[in-house]
Formats: sequence, structure tokens, C-alpha cells
Amino acid sequence: MSVRPEEITVVPRGPEPGGKGGAYRAFGETLRGLRTTMSQMFTKPVTIQYPEEKTPVYPRFRGRHRLHRFEDTGLEKCVGCSLCAAACPAQCIRVVAAENDPENRVSAGERYAAVYEINLARCIFCGYCELACPFDAITMGHDYEMADYNRSDLIFTKEMLLAEPIERAPLRREGE
Repeated sequence: MSVRPEEITVVPRGPEPGGKGGAYRAFGETLRGLRTTMSQMFTKPVTIQYPEEKTPVYPRFRGRHRLHRFEDTGLEKCVGCSLCAAACPAQCIRVVAAENDPENRVSAGERYAAVYEINLARCIFCGYCELACPFDAITMGHDYEMADYNRSDLIFTKEMLLAEPIERAPLRREGE
């Protein structure tokens, strides 16, 4: 089991660490890294005047949730099936269904969502609730201004989700 000299493969290696060559290489790499910083030092900063100039969102952006009604009858589209809550990976949706009263109908189905809550502090805005809904009752809009000071204010109830989204930072009109 002896190894013949012609079977030995020599692996080329770099210079030994340290010494003058290592110091020069380290200094050169440091200068190469600082080149990016130096190239940005003399560029003019880009400032966006936030409430007046809002950043446009992409068409597939998923923002604030909304519950919908039928336009012709005004009845809620949500029938309380809880498929959105089952599809939610963050478990942030709570739906409590109730039977529809024939005299005072709330939704078009046999049942309706008596309680519908979304905890936006836990929501990861994945859009699975929107995909799971067979009636297109819940959608995600393009509103991204939902910050609040209290966590309890980030629990959106059914009434808040059915309402039109409020404009938190209105745009200035010409001449203002």
C-alpha cells in the first residue's frame, strides 16, 4: 500500500498568512470596500416628503383587510364559514358564526359572521385569507398606514373592516 511519487497531486495554495504580502492584501481589500462608501459621499440625498408624496405600491401589494357587501342588496358577503381563519398561518382571525334571521337578514347565506376580528399585530399579510374565501368577502387593499400606539387598537372588528378605509395622511391639494 505504498504511494508512488507520480500519484501525488500538488494543490496550489496562496501565500502564507501574515507578513508583508498579507498586510498589503488586507490594505487593498479595505480600500476596495471603502470605494463604495466614498462614491456615495458626494451624491445628493433623495428626500421624499412623506404625507404629500406617498410611495406607490406594487399591484400585488397586500395591505389593510376589507370585508365587502353586495352592491345591490347591501347584505354582507361573509357567511361565517371560517375558512379564512382555518387558512391563516398566524391564527390572527376569529370568526363566530350565527344563524340568519329571516326577518332581519345580515348575509345572503343561512349564517353570518356575528363576530369577525383580525389581530393586525399578529397578521403576516400573507393573503391566505383572501385566497380561502369562496365568496370574495375579504380582500386586502393597498393601504399601508396602519400604525398605532396600543396593541389593542390593532384588533380590527367587523364594523371596522366593513367601513371604508379612512385617509390617515391626506395629500395636499394644489395651492395649500
